[in-house]
Amino acid sequence: MAHPDAAYLDAGAQAVVPVPARGHELYRGGDQSLLHPLLDAHFTRHAMEVVGRRPLDARFRVLHQGAVKAYDLGYGTDVVISPAEPPAVYIVRLEHRGRASLNVEGRTQPFSPSVVNPGQVVVARWDADTATRMLCIPRQLVTRAVRDQIGEAPEEPLAFQTAFDPRIPEARTWLRVARRFTEEADSGLFAQSPLAVAHFELALVHGLLAAQPHRLSEPIRRSAPIRGTGPLQRALAYCEAHAGTPISVADIAAAARVSVRTLQEQFRVHLDTTPMGHLRRIRLAGAHADLVAVAQGRASGTVTGVAAAWGFPERRHFAAHYRAAYHRSPSQTIGGRATDPHRPAPAR
Repeated sequence: MAHPDAAYLDAGAQAVVPVPARGHELYRGGDQSLLHPLLDAHFTRHAMEVVGRRPLDARFRVLHQGAVKAYDLGYGTDVVISPAEPPAVYIVRLEHRGRASLNVEGRTQPFSPSVVNPGQVVVARWDADTATRMLCIPRQLVTRAVRDQIGEAPEEPLAFQTAFDPRIPEARTWLRVARRFTEEADSGLFAQSPLAVAHFELALVHGLLAAQPHRLSEPIRRSAPIRGTGPLQRALAYCEAHAGTPISVADIAAAARVSVRTLQEQFRVHLDTTPMGHLRRIRLAGAHADLVAVAQGRASGTVTGVAAAWGFPERRHFAAHYRAAYHRSPSQTIGGRATDPHRPAPAR
């Protein structure tokens, strides 16, 4: 039986027709005039440039078409993909084979496992042998899950950290469950129990909120509803958007439209930290991600340069805060010698 939300472009009739709920090949071939509108319909409007010597030989396959959607995609040649407009959904690349690169908002990121958030500007490069398995999660589903956990929906789309760190147990577990979800969906089993599928999809989203860092990770971890979160949400969003610039607690309070004293009380009651402690945590996480990228050869830089870029002009102070959060020195991370990474401890 066809799933009511699913559709694909019939190559003969060039019309939209239903897709079965189980795995189904949406398109295979080299006609961009057929492939392009199909990808636009399932993801977002994009530009595709074929830069390889081989002709286009794309394979686009749907594994599951529910509230959460799952796909396999490969182009069969070297291509550069640059969306004409930022995605309105969360695109989670679970795994890939072949060589590929991802640039998100001007920063090089792992191609997979990774999350591209709604509104982010992305450029992806695929080689001829690249194929990836991905999930598409609607923003509304993430918003609902956040509201269920902390009592109020975020005013802006929640932005997850792009790169998963498979060395972190929660990330490993979530990726294993998500991959199993795609395997079971491809088998056709889910078509027999739509209600079970809906619960599985929502569980995936709640699991993603727990496994992948974002600005509301701490309140969700504490599982305590946040009341009167308008000012706090504005403060959190401002901290995230300006983490790399010199800002003060007064700046954060102005963005939240409350007094400094009220802002401090909001952070103390709901997050058990201070505004500057929370900002430091965001900056440390950003610096850590950059140091790991340098260690893995995905970026270039020095400890001093990374520290300065994230608002730590004094290397000595940066090193002390970094060691307290990650239980190793920045030099150990950038040198690739760390084997047991940890999430940062809550800022105080």
